[in-house]
Amino acid sequence: MIVAALLILAATLSAAGNQRIRSFNKAKKLVMQIAGDDGRTLYCNCRFSDKEVDHDSCGYVPRRDTRRARRIEIEHVVPAENFGRSFIEWREGHATCVNKEGKPFKGRRCAGKTNETYRLMEADLYNLFPEIGELNGDRSNYRFGHVQSTDMEYGECQFKIDERVVEPRSEIRGDIARIYFYMDATYPERGILGNKSRKLFEAWDKADPVDAAECERASKIEKLQGNANDFVKRPCLEAGLYIAD
Repeated sequence: MIVAALLILAATLSAAGNQRIRSFNKAKKLVMQIAGDDGRTLYCNCRFSDKEVDHDSCGYVPRRDTRRARRIEIEHVVPAENFGRSFIEWREGHATCVNKEGKPFKGRRCAGKTNETYRLMEADLYNLFPEIGELNGDRSNYRFGHVQSTDMEYGECQFKIDERVVEPRSEIRGDIARIYFYMDATYPERGILGNKSRKLFEAWDKADPVDAAECERASKIEKLQGNANDFVKRPCLEAGLYIAD
């Protein structure tokens, strides 16, 4: 009965989405707080400290941008541009989006300036991870999928990009799928998941079930943000891995 009640509550809270974290700058600080002293990046599982990446901990070799490869940035798993384009302020601008020279602007800056829903989506902690700056830039807003190439461009890091498609290591594919499920269900009609992507992520979800680290992270975020990612919380509760107050 207790587990069932928790699941109902989680579903209700998930529907509301992020209502507490109202700026991306605040969210970035909280992402680092969640990572703690033993922080690891998402794509390559590299250790980092004080926003500096330890390449030796994961065998990472910079592809070209050695300076950006040394620093930690905050990655949107579901790219901000992908859901941002569903906002008219991103696509067309807004009357208040005018710079000091009187020229109008649009895009991410305008959406963040004028639309509260966009700001909440942009700052949703479930969708944010510390990441190597170079990978954050190389991933861009490319979709996840399977890459035919076997070339490894980042040393021992199993992160492949080809033809605007990104294939992550197998150990985090389920994590990525459950983030997409959450974002799509929580912020509907934002073009986050199509039928093709959903089928891929359903396969990833089954092949890579939740583990203790994913459950612990989701529990921390629920306490900070106030809503649950039920696509993580449900299986974590069933496995006895969710730490709930």
